[in-house]
Amino acid sequence: MSNILIIGAAGLNGIATIKALFAKTNLQDTIIAGVRSEEKAQALKSQFPNLKTRIMDIDQPDTLTASMHGIDKVFYITGNVLEREQHAKLVIDAAIAEKSVKDFIFYSVFGAEYEAILFGRQFRFGEKYLENSGLNWTHLRTIFFQDNLLGWADGIKQGTLYLGTGTGKFAPLLVSDIGEIAANVLTSNAHHNKAYNITGPELLSGDEIAHTFSTVLDTNVTHISPDNETTLASLLDAGWPQWQAEGLVELFNLFADNQAAVVSPDGEALLGRKLTPLKEFVTQNRAAFI
Repeated sequence: MSNILIIGAAGLNGIATIKALFAKTNLQDTIIAGVRSEEKAQALKSQFPNLKTRIMDIDQPDTLTASMHGIDKVFYITGNVLEREQHAKLVIDAAIAEKSVKDFIFYSVFGAEYEAILFGRQFRFGEKYLENSGLNWTHLRTIFFQDNLLGWADGIKQGTLYLGTGTGKFAPLLVSDIGEIAANVLTSNAHHNKAYNITGPELLSGDEIAHTFSTVLDTNVTHISPDNETTLASLLDAGWPQWQAEGLVELFNLFADNQAAVVSPDGEALLGRKLTPLKEFVTQNRAAFI
């Protein structure tokens, strides 16, 4: 029986992990969500009555140290902030200082080991720092989520998927699948000092993604791949921070060059079942795209 602390618990990935943990019929662990405010704590507890919460702020290291008290396993989901490296160091240092922490599961990105793009460099810093920490570590490296396509819903409703990935292919992953994978890793001791590359189940181009929408929605959705400048401008207009928008353009270029054209076996092995195909996600969320 372990005390498991999930940092970044209020986001989509954190909620998916908590949901998967409480869905386990034989769960004997105590699940604790680390959140920034009492409001977020109450929102989570309204969904998961057996969830424990601790208020913490990564920018206030004292709260980190207090939140680690009595914790056995930490699952750290980084926020979408420019200071990812600094935050990872602070969280890992707090885990090291709390002698009860033995296992640290780090939420990372596919291809982080190559440090080829900004997102990869940000997450690889945390990976390397964790690997040298003395803690048992596990890296869960994830790729672009199927759920992210909800952000493209307005264009899809008008019949166009504007996705700047050229003709390249990648394998989008469902958030609920990675939540279940994380829950499996957190409730096992078989994943010490391992890095897993987790993709979706099928390689898809932008055209093939658009075709999936066309099939499910029973309408015509066409893929257009805007140039970098157009993609960047649209992201900035939508309120994305400059660094994050530029990082996504880098990621899309990586997809366009087929540098992520891989279906990894790791996800299915960790999940213990088939990963969810995009068609199923679109079918379940059809109302959001029509």
